[in-house]
Order: sequence, then structure tokens, then C-alpha cells
Amino acid sequence: MQKTVSRSVALALGGAFVISVAGGGSTLLSTALLALLAAFLWATLVIPAELTALLFFTALLLTGLAPDAVALAGFQSKAVWLVFAGLVLSEAIGRHDMGHALFDRLLRRLTSYRGLVWLIAATGLLMAFLIPSAMGRVLLLAPLVLALADRLGFAAGDPRRHGLFITAVLGAVVPAFTIITSNVPNLVLMGAAEAIYDRTFTYFEYLLLNFPVLGFGAFLLIPLLALRLFPGEARIVLPESRAVPWTRDQVKIGVLLAVTLALWTTDSLHGIASAWIGLAAALFCLLPGIGLLPPQSIGKLNFGPWFFAAGSIGLGGVVSHSGLGTLLWGEVAGVVPLTGLPDPAKYAVVQATAMIMACITTLPAIPAVFTPLAGAIADSLGWPLDAVLMAQVPAFVIFAFPFQAPPVLVGLTVLGVPLRAAMRLMACYCLAATLLLSPLHYLWGRLLGVFP
Repeated sequence: MQKTVSRSVALALGGAFVISVAGGGSTLLSTALLALLAAFLWATLVIPAELTALLFFTALLLTGLAPDAVALAGFQSKAVWLVFAGLVLSEAIGRHDMGHALFDRLLRRLTSYRGLVWLIAATGLLMAFLIPSAMGRVLLLAPLVLALADRLGFAAGDPRRHGLFITAVLGAVVPAFTIITSNVPNLVLMGAAEAIYDRTFTYFEYLLLNFPVLGFGAFLLIPLLALRLFPGEARIVLPESRAVPWTRDQVKIGVLLAVTLALWTTDSLHGIASAWIGLAAALFCLLPGIGLLPPQSIGKLNFGPWFFAAGSIGLGGVVSHSGLGTLLWGEVAGVVPLTGLPDPAKYAVVQATAMIMACITTLPAIPAVFTPLAGAIADSLGWPLDAVLMAQVPAFVIFAFPFQAPPVLVGLTVLGVPLRAAMRLMACYCLAATLLLSPLHYLWGRLLGVFP
């Protein structure tokens, strides 16, 4: 296995550094080859995502395919600092066992399987507002529901066990795509829009457009499908347990998260970017004397997601700078007759384009590849830029395969959910969301004046 990975790394490095030769002196062709290589490595994960990002930066800087400021633009984005804040806050929450403290209190007086599934979904949604890391939420929630299933006596073949686990994973990840601070694709979209178009979306405007239909709709659909596809005996009996009192540090974290969330949701009023609010919260955790995290714990964080976010944003900037995005959309526009289409059909074309990208790559790659195209798409459709940028968000929420969202794949693997069981629910969810949530999202966006 180690030899296979080493060979993959060597091949990737070799491929990156001969791209300028393969491009025959054409900057556009060389950039396209490098972008395809990065997207392929991120999609297949033959090497870690952060290593692909570093490979991408190095290849750009050595070949001179983009100016240094463009190649490294991801590190200047507010989005990467929000990822950093999420890493620190997730570490603090996990260190002080906030998941158990909250979960045990929510379980009191629960007597039905149906109620348990809805509680798990609600817990995942609540965590999405408080913990700005999908992987962190999944890895925090997974052991809790695993222990709960064992306490309830849900055997390995019990459909209720699968329903519980799939609801936990999807509930912690999917609705969060409509909360700008909570998942990597949202942050890449925010960073790429800022780097390419100088457009910064506030927490509140992103939430107002996307959560009422897409986020809340996903929150409703996932438990409903889980209960339908994985039925079982309705009544459950939880062993008696006494909730442990909140510790002093848990109270501190609770207050910190409440203040942070309040500032995020009101950022359109006070004007402070959500990234800087998150950064301040992270630094509060690390300050000596506060007691939430030792200052040296910053060196123990997993910075993989940070480099991955910077690489994804950088890819978008490079594609835009090279003119590749405009060229690609020009080819699509030459095939699809856009001029005579009504606005709802244009929305469907844009969303379908983003969803196809998600099937070929992964969800975090959508905004990195799609956002540079947004300007050309807006011109060809006659739409405002914001409408095109936001039309890709349904493709984050509506997907059918676990590999498209790495936290979903990791969560299902950790919990031992059979792929066939997960695919049953995800395929039904994708179909229902496409038919119901997507049109309603367009109508809601049109009511708000975002979509034409």
C-alpha cells in the first residue's frame, strides 16, 4: 500500500512539473492540464488533499503559469481564516466533551425510534451552526450515536441502526451547506468570489437565501426517508442515566459559541466579516489563563483542511486569470441554446452544470471550478453575477454519492454503514430534493430579488 501511494505521489509530482512542456508553450493549455490534474487528485484522493494543494502551488510557482499573487491568493482570503477558526473551535469542543454534555441532556424522556431519528437530525443541524467543520461534526457525533445504538440493543443487522447512523452523518453535513461558515464548499465559494470578483457575501444574506428551502428542506427530507426506508419497532427504552453537571469550561465554551453565532448572524448590521469573528473566537480559546486550550495546541492541529481550502480558492483564481473559465463556458453555451430559454430553465441549466461537475470531481471542487465561470455565464444568460454565484449552491446540497462529500464518506465508514444501505437513502434523497427543493429554492430566490 505504501509503495502504491509513493508511486502515485511520484507520478503526480512528475506530471505537474512537465505540464509546461506538455502545453507546448501555451499558457492556457498548460493551465488546463494542471487544473485537471489537481481536480483528478482531489476527486480520487490517491494522495492527501493538502498534498495536492501544495503540489498545485509549487507547480504554479515553478512554471510561472500565474503570478505569485494569483497562485497564492487563497492564503489571503477570509475563507481560509474561517477554516482555521473552525479547526481551533472544533478542538476546544472535542477536548471538553461538549458533544456528550449536550447529547445526554437531549436524550431525556425519549421513548420512540421516530423521536430518536428526529433528535439525531436536530442535533446535527444545531452542531452545524456551532461547529464550523463538517469533518469535526461527523467525528464528534459518530461515537455518540454508535454508543447509543449499542445501549439500545440495535444489532448489526437492525435497519434502525442504519437509519440512525445515516441520519447522523447526512444530518450533520447536508443542511450545513446553506450555512456559510459550516462546510468547505461554502468557504471556497466565499473565498473565490472575493478573490475573483471582489464580492463578499455576509453570513446573513447567504443564510436567508439558502437555508429556508435548501437547508430546512434537507433537514426534513433526511429523517423522513430514513424512517421510511429503515423501519423497525417504534418503542425504545433508554437505560437510566444521570446527566453530569456542566463544567466551568463547558459553560465558557457555550457562552463563546452563543456570542460567536450572534455576531455571525448580525454581520450585515455591524459589518465585521464572519472570518474575523471566528478568528477572534479561536484566539480566545488559545489565550493563556482562559483554560479552554493550551497555547501550544495550535501546533497539534490538523492543517490539512486549511491547505485544501487555500488550494481550492487558488485554483479558481488561476482558472479565471488564464481565461480558461470563459473559454470553457463558451463551449457549453455553443451547445445549449441559452438565449431563448425562460429564466427558470436557465437556472436549471446552471444547476445541472454544477451537479455534473460534482459527479466528476467532489463537492469542494465545484466552487473552485464553477466560480471562475460565473462572470461569463452571467453575461451569456443576462443575469446578475450574484444570481449565477448562488445558483451553484443547490449542487452542494443535492448529491447522490458518498464520495462526493468526504465527511459523508468518512462518517459512513467509521460507523460501518453498508454502501448499499447508504445509497438507497441518498438516491431517494437526491431525486426528491431535485424535484421539490430545487424549484422551491428558485422561487424563494426570485421572491428575495436574487434570481431573475
